[in-house]
Amino acid sequence: MRPFLPKLSSLQSPFRVSPITSKELAGHMRSARAYTVLTVYLAIVSGLAVSLYMVSSLGSPRAVGGSSAVGTVVFYFLVGMQVLLVSFVTPAFTVGAISSERENKTLDVLRMTLLTPAQIVWAKLISALGFTLLLLFATLPLFSLAFLLGGVEPFELIIALCVVFASALMYTLLGLYVSSRSRTTAGATTATYAIVLGIVLGIPLAALIGSSTVSIALSSTGGGPWPLLADLFDVVLTVAISLSPISAIVASQRFFGLTGDLWTFTPSFSGVGTWLTLPSPFLILTGVYLVASVILYVLAVRRVANIEQG
Repeated sequence: MRPFLPKLSSLQSPFRVSPITSKELAGHMRSARAYTVLTVYLAIVSGLAVSLYMVSSLGSPRAVGGSSAVGTVVFYFLVGMQVLLVSFVTPAFTVGAISSERENKTLDVLRMTLLTPAQIVWAKLISALGFTLLLLFATLPLFSLAFLLGGVEPFELIIALCVVFASALMYTLLGLYVSSRSRTTAGATTATYAIVLGIVLGIPLAALIGSSTVSIALSSTGGGPWPLLADLFDVVLTVAISLSPISAIVASQRFFGLTGDLWTFTPSFSGVGTWLTLPSPFLILTGVYLVASVILYVLAVRRVANIEQG
């Protein structure tokens, strides 16, 4: 009598390359849209970067700080384009990952296979994230222009890459999770981009308005405990703006330029004689986004499992 034991081949890990993973990757990498997006993106980014480089070469190369200033501009332009890519282009690859299966009546086909919900979500994630990483790595050679012109240190590139790659992962999973919760792709797109806009632009704007309001309010109060409250508010504000990739990069670059410390910053408290050491904003963003990515992945898997059961 044969023992009742499962075959090793049936114990499939969600992280293995399943047939649906190969299908999704081929669909993303070999489609006409993929070539179009890659060509247009590289043409725009490289064209503008080379234009900035040509402007620097037409100027006076011997001017003190001239080329380094242009190198800084080129660097921030490339980083800004990557942030825009992962914030507003990457979610488009996953907002219809599950909802389109419902709309096209193909979700039942996935239910009939031996694939687990974790494998389905993993396949959708890898296909979208793989193409996003392809776009990011394709623009990395352009950063050599910034280093050639000067004004940029390698540590600044580390800050930017940590923020960009963590954002790419989190926003990809955000679109995937919202897609698993929505019945239509249009609804998933609207909800995902509303959340992304709130994180990327809403947090810095709210922090700027709050900082201005509190500064005006505290300036009319004079002494007492108000300076200490202002310092505490600045700490909270710094942690809050660390959740947006734009403000996290700007704040991290600023702290690194002032102190030379890449990993931490130390806010001081007026009249107290103490200080508090906190991780740099880009480390806060990276940690929070990685934790959020794990949570979104688990929630997406559970949602797909509930759909299959229903």
